[in-house]
Amino acid sequence: RTVSGGNTTLNLTFNPLLTSHGGQYTCVATISIPQLSLNVTNSLAVTVSVQIPVPSANISFVPLSSSVYSGNSINISCVFTVPSVVDTTVMLRNLWIGPQGSIINKNRTTITTAQSIMVY
Repeated sequence: RTVSGGNTTLNLTFNPLLTSHGGQYTCVATISIPQLSLNVTNSLAVTVSVQIPVPSANISFVPLSSSVYSGNSINISCVFTVPSVVDTTVMLRNLWIGPQGSIINKNRTTITTAQSIMVY
């Protein structure tokens, strides 16, 4: 709180700003003068809309050799990482699209805290 020249400033700081901090905030100021039985109240609201950073995605391919032969086994993994500043529930929808544009596999995951999700 800062008082200067009759003005009083009350700051609300979020560092870091998390997704759970989004919403409406209202500042209420009341001036009371007991000798006059006077109370005056004023308020002002602001809505904080929090944008989230884009989740990162990394793809790994096993085996790591450049030659893959018919009949062998391969594993392609895609890891999605939700930024740590996202502290609210996130619904992750992902899918694999094949060479012909067809959907091979799709998945829906609920993430309740910032974490990495591996999809096979």
